[in-house]
Amino acid sequence: MKAYARIVGVVLGTAVLLGGGLSQVANAETLLSTEGILEEGDQVLPSDSSLYDEYTIEGASGQTIVITMSSEEFVPYLAVLDPENPNAFVLGEGGDASMQTYELTVTLPRDGSYLVIANGFDSSQTGNYTLEVVSEEDE
Repeated sequence: MKAYARIVGVVLGTAVLLGGGLSQVANAETLLSTEGILEEGDQVLPSDSSLYDEYTIEGASGQTIVITMSSEEFVPYLAVLDPENPNAFVLGEGGDASMQTYELTVTLPRDGSYLVIANGFDSSQTGNYTLEVVSEEDE
């Protein structure tokens, strides 16, 4: 587990690793779709000096979201944080050192804003990436 849990405490969510490209969730609503760059000048995680970008999304209690990050230049690492609840700040996090695409599934505990953290697997990770957050919808 990366440093987010060490910084803030309890991990509630579970990372789910799925191979492939951007998420293909049936009946999904896109909450965020963007391209970014991890580069000098970005925010730095104090525990391992890795660069990260931060995105805010709006969610609802019980909503399941799937976050997919892909890069051809580095190994992605993702986290979803709940800034309103200091006792359960990290809802899910993960990455796989052998994959250029990582997918994380998290169920949100409340209505409100959440932070999605786009990060590299270690402090040497820089480059372009794509990030997509979709909400699974009931059929």
